Amino acid sequence: MTFIAPAFSFALAASAILSAVLGSRARPAARDYLRFAAVLYLALALCDGLAFIFPDAAALIFADAVMLVVCALAPVALGFAVFAVFEHPPSPVAATIFLVAACLAGIAAAATGTPVLSFAPLAASVLTVFALCARRWRSGKHAASHAFLSACCLLCGAAATLGGGATGRTALELFSSAALLGFVLALVRRSNVPVAKKGDLRQAVPVGGSR
Repeated sequence: MTFIAPAFSFALAASAILSAVLGSRARPAARDYLRFAAVLYLALALCDGLAFIFPDAAALIFADAVMLVVCALAPVALGFAVFAVFEHPPSPVAATIFLVAACLAGIAAAATGTPVLSFAPLAASVLTVFALCARRWRSGKHAASHAFLSACCLLCGAAATLGGGATGRTALELFSSAALLGFVLALVRRSNVPVAKKGDLRQAVPVGGSR
């Protein structure tokens, strides 16, 4: 049981790095938001790992503060990434305002010890993603289903964190890893190279000479 916490921290870090790499295949309007969320989850994983290595009060308090800020800020960034792909690129001014507000909510939650302040932006982002998935369902069920399940993972992670303790933190890392990779699957662009049929392949083979 001692190695479960660092194992999930490593899994979250690996998911964040993989998401940042695969984010290059997303649309340019969503790429920065996706990578920003990946960096935030990577910071959460590193802080949790350091708190496991140095289990003193200061490290645990710092890890909790980072967790509350990430839980408020990362879902908002992912929501803007989904909006950029499903609808249109968001306004930079509006995105900045919402991201700053989410960051302040996370800081306030960490300063006052009130996790609900951190999960309010998360809940708003999840509801926004649900609405975007409903609009996108007919034209892109594959992307909408991945985004919907990823948003559900964010809710599950927040609910587990409210329980507190090491188990809640581990569950948050697990659900955050699944959510981040799910959003990547929903947002990256697929290859548009057509697959030739067998008959087309036979016709495309050059004939050396007539018989």
